[in-house]
Amino acid sequence: MTSIIYEHPLNEKVRTYLRVEYLFQQVTKLLPLETEWQQQGFFTSLFSLIEVLERNDVRPDLIKDVERCESALVNWSRHPSISDEMLQSMLQKAVRLQSELLRCGKFANSLKEDKFLSPLRQRFFIPGGTCYFDLPQLQYWFSQPLAQRKKAAQDWLDQLSLVETAISYVLTFIRERGQFQPLVAENGFFQSNTEQFELLRIEYSMEYQSYPTISGNRYRYAIRFMQLCDSLGRTTMDKAIPFKLACC
Repeated sequence: MTSIIYEHPLNEKVRTYLRVEYLFQQVTKLLPLETEWQQQGFFTSLFSLIEVLERNDVRPDLIKDVERCESALVNWSRHPSISDEMLQSMLQKAVRLQSELLRCGKFANSLKEDKFLSPLRQRFFIPGGTCYFDLPQLQYWFSQPLAQRKKAAQDWLDQLSLVETAISYVLTFIRERGQFQPLVAENGFFQSNTEQFELLRIEYSMEYQSYPTISGNRYRYAIRFMQLCDSLGRTTMDKAIPFKLACC
């Protein structure tokens, strides 16, 4: 039976990291730009990504988190069972990322001021605002050769490659901190203390036809498994649900 891994952030910083990661995955999937609707989706995701980075200055948090990763790796290097080759590679990446993050300015500034993207961005946040009678330059752009459009799109994403790499590095490190443990949600409910974890990862089977909702913070959390209901929208499960939990 198919299983799902659901992730829930326990602080605003990791919540923003996950949003940025999710939007990067979207723009990457849409990058082929082979249809008009892929292209519309690409710009929608790109502008959402710029908006998130503009509202949340993640650079200071990333610098601190990469430094923490480096410190943890130095401590792990003393353990005899740790692969020295892999450890050195991750340490070198951490040092390089710190240096690049310290040198760079605020993320997405160059894209925010781009003369082609800026007028488009304003219209993409208006329902139906991307009709060609509002944006003739967009229709013209869509008519350009595919190779030319792909190059332009890749150039825009390259300007965000540092934040993508840094967030991927930090989130991978956070996820690797937690190991999945088998648990049971009696009557679809489970709660515990978090010990100041940052991320919960829940693996559960589709056979129970349910999904988890989580409330909590860095000190305590509660998991309730729900199922879709035609009359109420959703309803709580009334039976035991086995699942695996990793606190990261």
